[in-house]
Amino acid sequence: MEEHFLEAIGYLPDWQANLTLIDRSALRGVQTKSQWEHVVVYNDPSGSALSLFQSTDGVSGESFTVHGTPRICVEAWQLTPGLVELTVMDEQGDVLTKILAQVDDPHMYPLYPLKAVGEPARYDDYYLGAIAVDVDVFDNEDAWKKTQTPLASPTLATEDVADGFPGEMYIGPRFVTSPWLFAVYGGDATAEEASAISMFKAVCKDVEIVVNQLTGKQWYRIHADCSIPVTLALPITTTPAPKVGSIVDGKVFLTGTTGFWLDHHGS
Repeated sequence: MEEHFLEAIGYLPDWQANLTLIDRSALRGVQTKSQWEHVVVYNDPSGSALSLFQSTDGVSGESFTVHGTPRICVEAWQLTPGLVELTVMDEQGDVLTKILAQVDDPHMYPLYPLKAVGEPARYDDYYLGAIAVDVDVFDNEDAWKKTQTPLASPTLATEDVADGFPGEMYIGPRFVTSPWLFAVYGGDATAEEASAISMFKAVCKDVEIVVNQLTGKQWYRIHADCSIPVTLALPITTTPAPKVGSIVDGKVFLTGTTGFWLDHHGS
């Protein structure tokens, strides 16, 4: 699967072509937040959004997100306008993982340089999304395992493995990590070079076909479990077609939103 993010959520492949289809009355925005000249969003009823923003120091950008019913608890701050580090936590406040996500509401997060990170914003009902970049879909976990290589471990190779402990271990089928986050903190990439493209393995919990209202094109909106709840977007052309219990494995583009636009706070 090629890297066609917009097509995966039912839009036209060309960003400008989509903008020409949007009625101005469907746009919502804010202009009163410090650090931001404007943030403008088109929210599609199918569960996606297109966002355009510009900071007061002249940095402009665009983003796209997906959202559904899954919610998570996060602490978040921006590395660059529109790119956020999310610290995902459980109900007790223990850290589950850290990932990078592109957001449609950059005015809702503090922006810090890497050498002077301050207090993050916290959201207890956050929407995490994932848009397919290059993934494979398997009918079930058994089919997925046949393509995987178990982790090599001297402990697992002995007869001393505890009862009930799996004799073979795999990375997945629930897993997510952002390699660019390691590259940034390891000094191998700058914040400006970082991307929300991440490694992803998930179990499909609920699958529905939705229609992008702007274009009339269909896409799969999936409630998935990648060790944390996420709304996953797959192109309607995906084969085999995803279903409940399918495993999705590969690269995705992680997105996030506080729900600011969904809660009708914008003007």
